[in-house]
Amino acid sequence: ATYYRGKIYAWDVVNEAYADGSSGGRRDSNLQRTGNDWIEAAFRAARAADPNAKLCYNDYNTDNWSHAKTQGVYRMVQDFKSRGVPIDCVGFQAHFNSGNPVPSNYHTTLQNFANLGVDVQITELDIEGSGSAQAQQYQGVVQACLSVTRCTGITVWGIRDSDSWRASGTPLLFDGSGNKKAAYTSVLNALNAAEPTGPTSTSTTPTDPTTTTPQNPGGCTATYSEGQKWSDRFNGQVTVSGTNNWVVTVTVTSPQRIIATWNTSATWETANVMTARPNGNGNTFGFTIQHGGNWNWPSLTCRVG
Repeated sequence: ATYYRGKIYAWDVVNEAYADGSSGGRRDSNLQRTGNDWIEAAFRAARAADPNAKLCYNDYNTDNWSHAKTQGVYRMVQDFKSRGVPIDCVGFQAHFNSGNPVPSNYHTTLQNFANLGVDVQITELDIEGSGSAQAQQYQGVVQACLSVTRCTGITVWGIRDSDSWRASGTPLLFDGSGNKKAAYTSVLNALNAAEPTGPTSTSTTPTDPTTTTPQNPGGCTATYSEGQKWSDRFNGQVTVSGTNNWVVTVTVTSPQRIIATWNTSATWETANVMTARPNGNGNTFGFTIQHGGNWNWPSLTCRVG
């Protein structure tokens, strides 16, 4: 964590520490035998090593709100938040099959954790099955996440069924040949049907035109264009003119953080300053900024590399 300090959006600090079954307690392991504070110690150490990254706990079979394991993890997060132990998000692996379908209270689980003041994320989603039954369950998971403001991501645990760790159950969005399945369509439809959650007209979003061209010395110009917005983040795009050998410095204002990039080779001078260079995909690149309540656009400088 110290080595990648300032470059990682989120760390899975502790993974799968709780036991299945009715105990609601932790798994039997060497770490557990060191005492009840090792998870807390790990989170405090992670915060010290990388102060600006999100710190997450991740587990499986924690989807049903009535299950003892779910309640055990919930009590831990509740305790951590009450005592100031640094934890920012909780991941739900979400591996489902006919014996463990998406529970009817799935939204309740996500919302109750979010109400503790943490982000929730679906981190390893796969659902065994086929056809409309599988598609409906995928749709339900997506809709549950979309209905919780602090549900900030869905990661499907693989691409093609043949690549899955449970390939015989055909649990993914694409079949073994890479063809889109009914589940793919149901996920896409659920996403497209979602209401926009970006800023309203009373927000602090800049009222300037959607494109601004700063005056930059050094033989090149970087032009910023505003992209899609969500409740917690927004996209931006930069187009460079004047040279194909450019170096663009993008500076965001705290508490903003750049959490994703595309079409560029990016390095970070600090957590708030990114240096972008061509990566062979042309002179337009983009990024996602987690705004933390600050909707201001980043500042740009451009020079010939």
